[in-house]
Amino acid sequence: MTIWDAASAELKGRFEDHADWVQSVVVSHDGDAVASGAGDRSLCMWDVAEQKRLFQLPAFANAIAAVSLHPNDQQIAVVGFCNSLKIVNTSTGQVSQELVCPCGDVRTVAFSRDGERMAVAGRNGKIRVWNVNSGARERDIETDGRRIRALSFSPDGRWVAAAGSSPMIRIFDATTGQVVMTLNTRPAKVYALVFIDDRRLATGGTDNCIHLWDLESRQVTSRLVGHTGTVDALACDGSGTVLVSGSYDTTLRIWNLDDRPPAATATRQRSASAR
Repeated sequence: MTIWDAASAELKGRFEDHADWVQSVVVSHDGDAVASGAGDRSLCMWDVAEQKRLFQLPAFANAIAAVSLHPNDQQIAVVGFCNSLKIVNTSTGQVSQELVCPCGDVRTVAFSRDGERMAVAGRNGKIRVWNVNSGARERDIETDGRRIRALSFSPDGRWVAAAGSSPMIRIFDATTGQVVMTLNTRPAKVYALVFIDDRRLATGGTDNCIHLWDLESRQVTSRLVGHTGTVDALACDGSGTVLVSGSYDTTLRIWNLDDRPPAATATRQRSASAR
């Protein structure tokens, strides 16, 4: 796993303790720590400044598919190819809670930005939503039964978006579980999505492109081209002006979503700004 300076594309550090593919990485909100989950069934927590491992949990029964960090930076949700979700305390490195998920192949987990809800989904297309404070299951949301690979809560917490092998993205009301809207993604499968703000959604998938959606018109407003492999990771900064994408082509790209000159990328190439 490598750490890059987002502004200069300078390599800042490399962590090499995992013995298999690193499947998921999340950075703490203060930028001081990074958590990573891998195919070697281990979860690692790293100190960025000291470039050292804080702890490693090697005891997971299956390869880790996804990790998500609670907004308080004190809890990590970990899922992977089984029917359970583990909550790990970032201070102690201990598993504090284990929850049963609705399918045997969980691929994605997400917290709402206010930290009040957590959602998981996987192979059978069912989404389970928990109340984080009480630990109680709020609801199960049914889709079309196809694998879900990505979940994202809107910044205001009202909606949760889900996508994967289905030919459409579904956006649900996080409180009621009712469908708010659907977005047609044919012919690509969506492997990653993230809300840019409450009105815009970014998606990436098997067409090697990133699509920016306006949720009022339900139309694609921009198509970001440059990757030569499936786009399977997306992240957006809090201002909604910088988008980061990762791909099967082994590159990391940084995109400007406003009219300023484009940021550097981890490939040391300049990418077209999305307008």
